[in-house]
Amino acid sequence: MIAVSETGDGRHASWLDSGLAIARRTRGLTMIALPAPVAPAASLVAAWPKEIAVAWTANSEVLVGIGAARELRGLGTRRWSEIASAPIEIGAAVVEGVRVAPTSLGLARPRLLGGGAFVPGAADLPPWTGFGDAWFVLPRWLYASDGSHACLVLAVDSDDAIHATRWRDELAIHRDALASRVGARPQPPISEVARGNADDWRRQIEAITSAIGSGACEKIVAARSIEIAFSGDTKPADLLAALDERHGECVRLLVRPTGGASLVAATPERLVRRDGMEISCDALAGTGTDGPEALLASAKDRHEHMLVVDAITRALGDVSDVRVPDAPVIRKLRHMLHLHTPIRAILREPRHVLDLAARLHPTPAVGGTPASFANEWIARHEAPRGWYAALVGWFDLEGNGELAIALRSGVLAGDRAYLWAGAGIVAGSQPDRELAETESKLRAMLGAVGAGA
Repeated sequence: MIAVSETGDGRHASWLDSGLAIARRTRGLTMIALPAPVAPAASLVAAWPKEIAVAWTANSEVLVGIGAARELRGLGTRRWSEIASAPIEIGAAVVEGVRVAPTSLGLARPRLLGGGAFVPGAADLPPWTGFGDAWFVLPRWLYASDGSHACLVLAVDSDDAIHATRWRDELAIHRDALASRVGARPQPPISEVARGNADDWRRQIEAITSAIGSGACEKIVAARSIEIAFSGDTKPADLLAALDERHGECVRLLVRPTGGASLVAATPERLVRRDGMEISCDALAGTGTDGPEALLASAKDRHEHMLVVDAITRALGDVSDVRVPDAPVIRKLRHMLHLHTPIRAILREPRHVLDLAARLHPTPAVGGTPASFANEWIARHEAPRGWYAALVGWFDLEGNGELAIALRSGVLAGDRAYLWAGAGIVAGSQPDRELAETESKLRAMLGAVGAGA
């Protein structure tokens, strides 16, 4: 573990130079870990507005990747296995100028950050240009904090290491950013909000309930999007800071694969986490605003929720021993309530977290039941979702990691924001109630960009 240090920039530069000297004579990547203060993700994202960036904040854990030492892309149905099996050679690790084993880096260990589209091919068009089917980055600079300790890690190979002046200059930018503590600031004034056609939404819900009534499916998650135009370019770092202030109970995410458009989210749903042989998953489905008792008593919402629990249990049952609570609990968010079942499992043999993700996603919480019918319906009746309701997170070189589902999300591109929200449609769903549910879910992002409470 790297301890917080108040040593000056001169010592950090000296440690950096020592690490670069090792990197120049080492095959593969060298990870140079330096002490850093605890700070919010938005501070670093704001300092690098044109760079590749990925940020993850969950409770006290903060990960921020800036730039790319290595990029991995996966395509089509094999996208997750292509990413998981890609070789990453770590030749050395250096902490405070001293060479150590890469496996002893702890908080500073190499991690790849990124995610993938809802389904292959869903992120081929604007505003998702550059996102693709699946993309992960081993950051040039990784900032990692557990809330009490923090570190900044530079990844360089022997060719990179000769550019010492560049890395000293970039270290100085990072240290200034970590000291700046960026807070929430408003986006440019809003000039237009396009919410789509409510009648089209009602017709879509009626068509889904008709398919359910005929026995073709049990559930389809319908999504709608709205487009917001601003008087100037949007500011992803400021939106991330606003989500930190407003939705600390959620996982806050930012993904910018090319230095262009940015996916930003405050999602309540972490799909899967792997720590060694231990697995944890969230089943989150069934939504209400009328109070916990009403939601727990709703047969419709309990049925919708159990479809998700059953799907996760089946997906993990082949590879692990699964433990499921007898009944859901209430997950309270700023604007609504959800039924929540925390699911735990023990793997029978090691499996990469991306392998688990491929088994699980999309669950009926974001797709439907049966999955094949629901996914085909979504593809025929909705604009491509891109990375909305898709997986975003991180993994290390041992296959541990955590992935969340990009709900309560939007993509910022130039002077536009595109926001998404969905509702699970089952027997008994009413179009106007489902429309109101999506409006409630959109409030998470609308409030953060200045278009609501």
